Amino acid sequence: MKPKKVEMPTMSIDKYKEMKVMNKKFVTLKEGVALYSMSHENFRNIAEEAGALYKINRKVLVNVEVFEEYLESFRVWR
Repeated sequence: MKPKKVEMPTMSIDKYKEMKVMNKKFVTLKEGVALYSMSHENFRNIAEEAGALYKINRKVLVNVEVFEEYLESFRVWR
């Protein structure tokens, strides 16, 4: 008797990259724009308002934990 072939779930490269980004504490502006579905300008402005921006030489990073905590202050649910 032949063993049944088990279909392994496939994952798109975009989904893999998204999962990888979600496990980071710091993201680049480009990663953050994709992760939060915002324009580059909006993401950077909100990150700056939140105090989540870190500049190391020419690289700008955003602390996701600080950014998300700031976003929660705009929650409209009751």
